[in-house]
Amino acid sequence: MRPPAWRLERATYPYFTRIQTRYRDELLHINNVSIVGYYDEARWRFTRELFAQAGVPMRGRTVTAESRQSYLAEVFHMENVEVGTGVLRVGNSSCEIGQALFVGAECRGICASTIVFIADDRPAPLTASLRAALEEMLVRQLEPA
Repeated sequence: MRPPAWRLERATYPYFTRIQTRYRDELLHINNVSIVGYYDEARWRFTRELFAQAGVPMRGRTVTAESRQSYLAEVFHMENVEVGTGVLRVGNSSCEIGQALFVGAECRGICASTIVFIADDRPAPLTASLRAALEEMLVRQLEPA
């Protein structure tokens, strides 16, 4: 199933992470397991930045409760890969993160993940400052052209 057009646009995502491909990532063709790792790395950098923006120490942790990927085109070693990341939805103790993998302006895949904020081994309500930081990073759902 083809994702909505706005999910494929660079302008949708407020935060970008450059990913260095590695030769071992399947001898030129990057496989799906490596691409999931790219999304995970970008999500980790994004949440670390959000905690810092919110002034919330990372005493708690985040766990990925669900993650869905759609692969739209191949990715190859030595291409410049960037993962765009933004917030799709904010809950009480979780949020849904939307991501897209780009090579130049071309979207090669998308990912949506639900992450849960944990403190004392339990889901923890978002602090007001963390909620505000998440809301500042909501994706920009673009109108169709």
